Amino acid sequence: MDLGLKGKVAVVTGGSKGIGRAIALSLAAEGAEVALAARGKTELTRTTAEAEKRGVGALAIPIDLTKPDGPRRLVEKTMKRYGRIDLLINNLGGPLHFKRFLELTDKEWRATLELDLMAATRLCREAIPRMQRQGGGRIINIASMSGVEMEEKFPDYRVAKAALIALGKYLSVEFAKDKIIVNTVCPGAVWTPSWEYEASVLARKSGTSAEAVQKKLKQETGAAIPLGIGSPEEVARLVTFLASPNVTWLTGSTVRIDGGAAKIP
Repeated sequence: MDLGLKGKVAVVTGGSKGIGRAIALSLAAEGAEVALAARGKTELTRTTAEAEKRGVGALAIPIDLTKPDGPRRLVEKTMKRYGRIDLLINNLGGPLHFKRFLELTDKEWRATLELDLMAATRLCREAIPRMQRQGGGRIINIASMSGVEMEEKFPDYRVAKAALIALGKYLSVEFAKDKIIVNTVCPGAVWTPSWEYEASVLARKSGTSAEAVQKKLKQETGAAIPLGIGSPEEVARLVTFLASPNVTWLTGSTVRIDGGAAKIP
């Protein structure tokens, strides 16, 4: 099936590794030009080179999107190179603090909200006027099942992702008249570098090795999911489908991809 993405221009945040990397490579394989944003220059350059091997143009933009001017600079650099933005994939995010509610400070809450909500909010504010002028576009926010179902960990991350889900629904309503389609994808347990970071934090607290904690996390998490832990490529395939111009009547939706783990229908 031709997804109709050849020649489209996609901005992918958090595009150097994990789910963002998989999304960028999947879009590139369908012929989309990709602008990849992340803070880690080495991994970003590597992923950009991988995208170019798919036969498309790729632009690496090392940038910190938690800074108020980061989103504007990202959009300006993309527009200078390509002249348009057809797809905005707000993938940047992840848990920063592995603390309970009463342990979190205001400063830590603000840091999480900047990363997991405000970066996407500012990027939408910068990209939407461009999409309006060109006659439409697609925005896909990568939230998390953590924003849908509550467990006793990562309260700041869960609240931020819940807000990101609400943002996507709101934008789908206000900008439907401009032919801007907005959807949100909520991955469940997908093994990415953020899990490795969590394992290292837990290992320091418990005095055990990171490898042992990773093994335990994989075993315990996978056992609770009917289809086991997911891969970034699974999420990327879904995002690539939602990015297709063939999808014209699906907007404002929150799509779960969690291997059957959700406790809600």
